[in-house]
This record gives sequence, C-alpha cells and structure tokens, in this order.
Amino acid sequence: MYKRLFITLLAFCTVILPACAADESQGFQYFTPTVYDETAELLVSGKRRTYFVLQEGQQIEIKLKGPSRLKIMSRVVLSGASDSTQYTYLALRKGSRKTLSFSHQTYYSDKVAFAGAVEGTLSVSRTKIVDIPRGDHTYKLYLPKDSKRKVLFRFALETNAFTNGTPVVAMTPAEFTTPVDLVSGEEITTYYRIGTGHNVTLNLIGPATLKVLARIEYDQKMSGLQKWKVQVQEDGRVKSTYSLSTRKSDITNYREISSLVASRAEIFYVEIPAGEHRYIFLMPDNHRTTLLRFLLPASQLERD
Repeated sequence: MYKRLFITLLAFCTVILPACAADESQGFQYFTPTVYDETAELLVSGKRRTYFVLQEGQQIEIKLKGPSRLKIMSRVVLSGASDSTQYTYLALRKGSRKTLSFSHQTYYSDKVAFAGAVEGTLSVSRTKIVDIPRGDHTYKLYLPKDSKRKVLFRFALETNAFTNGTPVVAMTPAEFTTPVDLVSGEEITTYYRIGTGHNVTLNLIGPATLKVLARIEYDQKMSGLQKWKVQVQEDGRVKSTYSLSTRKSDITNYREISSLVASRAEIFYVEIPAGEHRYIFLMPDNHRTTLLRFLLPASQLERD
C-alpha cells in the first residue's frame, strides 16, 4: 500500500555552484568564449554590449558543461541600410562527426550600431538554442568556406534556480512505497525507490525547478557502466524521459544491510509550470530499480 503524505520539508542544505558573469533576466548567463580572435563593441538600444567576431578562416571555441541549453545570438555586418540577407555558420562538437549548420534570414536594424568611431551597418539579432548533452564539451564555431560575411556573436548558457548557490529543501513524495537511507561519510540521506513495482508521486506548485538525484541499484548480476531511463509524467501525461548512465559508487552505502550497491548520483531537472501539478516518476524498462531524491530551492517554497 502506498504511504500517503502531504509534501513535507525534510532538511535544509546549501549547494554552491560556480559563478559566471551573468545577466539572468531571461534565465541565461552570458559568458566569454575560451578562444576567439577579436571583439566588437556595440550599442544596442543605447546599452553597450561586447560581441565576438567571426570571419572566414577564424574560429570561436566555447567550453560547456551539460546537460543545459546554449543560446547563440548572432548578427551580421550589412552592406547598407536596405540590405536583407541570409547567413550561415557552423558548429562542431569535439568528438562528434556531425557538423551543425545554422542559417538565418535577417535585415537592417536601426537600434544597433558600433560603439566609438567604427563604421558599419548591422542587422537585427537572430537566436538559436542548442541542447547540450550531459558532460563536459568543447564546441568550435566557424563560417562556411568562401563566406564573405562578418558575423558577430554573443553566448549564454541556461541557468536554473540552483545556479550560484542557494539553500535547498529535500522533499518527501506524496506517495511512495520504499524509502531508502544512504550513508556517505557521516551524512545520511533519504531516497525513494522506483522500478519493479515501485513508483513515486509528488504534488508540486509552480513555477519552480525540481532537482532530482538518481542512483541506479546494482544487483549481483550487474557490473560496469549502466544506462537507464527515468520517465516523468505530469498530470497523467508523459512530460519527459531522461537517459542516464553511471557506475557504482565507492563511497555511498546503505544504512541497512543490503545485497544491492548504489551507483554514483546522476542529476536532472524538471521544470514545473505555474499552478498545481501531479508528477509520477517511473522506469519505463521496469526490470531494475532506481533511487531518487528530490530538491527544491527554499526561495520557491517561501512564495505566497
């Protein structure tokens, strides 16, 4: 039988993440590429902005940590105020054989100009959002061969409520079958089991960002890298399915004697839209089990 509980606050803890130079008004932090050849100072609606210049034969290199989303903002130098043009740029992720190609149609903007004595006519900004997979990645941006365009870029990485350090609250699900206490050092944390007859349900009020820690449980027949999926249903419909992979943990043990071994924690985020919602967490393949822990920023619980 499921244990039915109101969502309860269990414990407060603080998570510190690296900071970057930021403009977080739209949930993205702007950053400087690792490698670039030159910059350009622009006045955009009266505000000074730094862009990174790309021409044929040049490259811009950026290093990112996923999973996240990359916002690429670009505009081109035009030959005149009446000019309307299409431009293309390319991106290649290190270790991948697939080159990404992005094309935009654009036209003159009267709200942007070069700062200082630099002359030139500029286009309106175009934006592309790129999903960044889990792990550390390096991307190189460049223009197609024989391109005559000068393209100007800004880059921003998606943030969430856990960025830059924030108090978080561990959440007790509204419905669950089996809580499992794990021990790491002197710290004991409670997870909730899903898979093989075990599901977990949370009732949440948005807007909010839910951070989920997931650990697959190794039995005696499992070894090496394990890949698995966690499905999240929102109000009875599939919201997302997260593909995860990890190995056994060397430092995490069960509080109670168990023949199972917990993996290292994988992390994914669930965006909660405005209003009240019911979430069910389950394993689609359902022949293994996973332990989940749920965290919400304290600030999102303190709202009226």
